[in-house]
Amino acid sequence: MNHSIRARRFFNKEVNLIRDLFDRHNKIWRAAFIVLAVIVSVIQFLRIARRPPGDFPLHWTSGHFIATGQFLYTRNINYPYPPFWGFVHSTLAWIPMETAYLLVYPLFFVALYVLVRVLNRLSEVHFPLGKNELFWLVTVAILLSSRYLIRDMLECGVNLALVAAAWLAVYLWREKKELQGSLILGFAMALKCTPSLFWVWFILKREWKMAGLTFLAAACFTLSPMLKLGYAEYDRTVRHWVFNVMHGVKEKDPSKGIAGPVPIANMSLRITLARYLMHFPKEHEGRMKTPLYVDFLNLPPVTAGRIISLSMLVFLIFIAWLFRRHYDDRSDERILWECAVLSILILLYSPVTWGQHCVGIFPGVYLLIRSSMSQEHFTKPLKVGIGLFVFLVLILNRAFIGKFYSELLGTYHTSTFLFLGIIGFLLSRHFRVTREKTAEAALQPAQENEPVTA
Repeated sequence: MNHSIRARRFFNKEVNLIRDLFDRHNKIWRAAFIVLAVIVSVIQFLRIARRPPGDFPLHWTSGHFIATGQFLYTRNINYPYPPFWGFVHSTLAWIPMETAYLLVYPLFFVALYVLVRVLNRLSEVHFPLGKNELFWLVTVAILLSSRYLIRDMLECGVNLALVAAAWLAVYLWREKKELQGSLILGFAMALKCTPSLFWVWFILKREWKMAGLTFLAAACFTLSPMLKLGYAEYDRTVRHWVFNVMHGVKEKDPSKGIAGPVPIANMSLRITLARYLMHFPKEHEGRMKTPLYVDFLNLPPVTAGRIISLSMLVFLIFIAWLFRRHYDDRSDERILWECAVLSILILLYSPVTWGQHCVGIFPGVYLLIRSSMSQEHFTKPLKVGIGLFVFLVLILNRAFIGKFYSELLGTYHTSTFLFLGIIGFLLSRHFRVTREKTAEAALQPAQENEPVTA
């Protein structure tokens, strides 16, 4: 007991010292981080202006194909994306690709602003913070997610925009504006299939109005390219896209995906588990020729695939069972933790998860830091987890350890396990709130039955 008290006093003293340091030079520190953010943004802008480094040229080409009447998936360009993705980008076809790239670049900052505002609105009731604390919360959340945010800058923030759209839909639903929320979520679902997990969540919650309107919106947006392509060409395009998707789904070898052998950079859960359950062939893109690359189990690909599929299904069922409750109060704190888990599950269950997609961890990181700051208590496991994340993701990256060791670390998929760790912290907060709600519900009947005394 005395040891616990001393540890708490030491922690409080440590926190107070850090606060005093920032309080004395608060304006200088704030200015420094703002300048750093501007510098990074300008550098990424110059990279785009000098030589387009991201996938935007492929997206623009898809739009150009639709605008000029060519088959959307010529040379299999952008074949994982549904036709609506190319249809949206066709609005940029009249602008040269290099110019369009620069014009769309600010989308990243718009998406980040919307996501932060939405997260603040959703969490301010449960975790109130002052303006200065809010600034540092956002700064810390951005720093922890910076590796993925910076990468998504080169994609003009399209992945961050999808995350923001899903959370904005949840916020509008909370405000009982289902029509607006369903249009936004339906638009995101038509662009990429992954935001559909939020739609499934609404079904699980038996929010039939939101689920039904979202389905109708997604269907209308999905069918809209028919207005440009015509029925016959649209049918041909959709069939080609479905064939590619199903080819990847039916693949029994977990080390292969839609495009064949899965590269090192893919952080999806399927390929991560495959790395430890089977030996990749010598020519596989996820393998490196170095003694530091260590093989683990050597199960046949089909057996490994079955184990992985079953494990992922069981985990998904477990999450669905935890989130099965319908909440009469749309401001229930558990909704925050559940949606944060969904944002990361999208990364784990997507067949293709590159670094730019991992901006989906931002809401979970934001909420964990905010709740701890508001309650003035960072648990020891959370501090250890943050330290481990900083070391493995921010310090052991290509800029510090070089391409070789960065790719070697990538073959062990440490980032994927860290994402699972974030889910663990989010679920622990969810468990805690559920216990508190259960205890409150158990006390109410007892209080109601107490005799009234004069």
